[in-house]
Amino acid sequence: MARILISQQEIQAASEEYGTPLYLYNLNKISRQYSKLRDYLPPNFNILYTLKANSNLTICHRLAQLGCGADISSTGELKAALKTGFSAPQIVFTGPGKTNSELAAAIEAGIGIIVLESINEARRLNNLAQKYGKKQDVLIRINPLYRTNQSCEIREKASSCGANDTNSVQPSLTIQTIASSSSKFGVDENKAIEEIAAINSLENLNLKGIHIFTESNVLDYQQLLASWTNTISIANKINDQGYHISLLDFGGGIGIPYNTVDPEFDMESFGKELQRIFENNPYSYHCIVEIGRYLVGEAGCYITEVVDIKESLGQKFIILDGGVHQLLRLSMKPASKYMEVLGKNGNYTQKATLGGKLPTPLDIMVEDVMVPEDIEIGDRLVIYNCGAYGFNHSLTNFALHNYPAEVAYSDGEMELIREPGKIEDFFLNQKLPFATNLEKELITSI
Repeated sequence: MARILISQQEIQAASEEYGTPLYLYNLNKISRQYSKLRDYLPPNFNILYTLKANSNLTICHRLAQLGCGADISSTGELKAALKTGFSAPQIVFTGPGKTNSELAAAIEAGIGIIVLESINEARRLNNLAQKYGKKQDVLIRINPLYRTNQSCEIREKASSCGANDTNSVQPSLTIQTIASSSSKFGVDENKAIEEIAAINSLENLNLKGIHIFTESNVLDYQQLLASWTNTISIANKINDQGYHISLLDFGGGIGIPYNTVDPEFDMESFGKELQRIFENNPYSYHCIVEIGRYLVGEAGCYITEVVDIKESLGQKFIILDGGVHQLLRLSMKPASKYMEVLGKNGNYTQKATLGGKLPTPLDIMVEDVMVPEDIEIGDRLVIYNCGAYGFNHSLTNFALHNYPAEVAYSDGEMELIREPGKIEDFFLNQKLPFATNLEKELITSI
């Protein structure tokens, strides 16, 4: 069942050694996923790792060693990328709301590309680049007029972004007009030429190309191909109008299954069709992909222990020592059905709700999941495909429960890569007028 490629026995051993709740990552799986991308994407592509998916330093270091660049969205992620071995010229800074201090840090570090979200951001960056005596390479993010009807922002309005709603892949989709496709990201396609002209007038910016990212966790490669083909078409139109661009950032979108039914993304077919498109395109482009989920999602699992079993109005609840403070999936709750109870290989015939230990009704990890009839207190559950958007997306400070440990598996060996949290961690940087050593006083009083 587990695409993580670690046996139940090894997962059980890790949970016994390091306790629960626990994140466990297979670094070998990460290497395999990177190899598939490198083998099948056309040679004009560079692969960037998206740190927002999982910024654990060991995982980042592995991907830097493999040859990835980095996609960052904050000064914290910039420092993590540099610390773990990503070279500054291979770092791209994306995302809205960049402050002047963040832009200045990026310029000082010498990162390769900054993706602009507006003409106002462009002017601020130009002033900073002038101050530092540099000419900064940039892309402009475009909010396309056309997108598939399963694109991320459209699906997000229906609370299903990044998750598959059924057990089967959506049929091949063509680009469709979406009239209400307003977005906080980038500039609208119908204003792109105007914005590009304005950016070209700024002396300390060098506009290299465009960034378009609308799809999330796509399993049907033809859907993603339709979206990326649209991006190429937009770039061609910009070149047709005399604005020379040579770099395309497609964002991400390559998905992973969150169950045992859906097939994997057909990377080989996707790569072959992309290659045909570029071979027949009137303009040559260098390309970037920002990949997080595909690289690390299937490599990780979350292990948690049953601490109580109860019923309410005929509904069975399994209460866990974990919860949404450590694995918050919001619109991806059904993904947590991809789970097993360690050591219980019988029929999963009993329907239950998995709830965490937080004092809020919001702490429901998944509803209507099938569990074994003989599940009992002390059993350990493993939820698969938590390597991306797990630890990083959680409500870690809710109720001040300790952070989970993180463990890496590589070539049969386990290694602790993040210590489990301590109670005193929550009081770092807080001030209490009458306490000279707040952390020590709080801990010794317990």
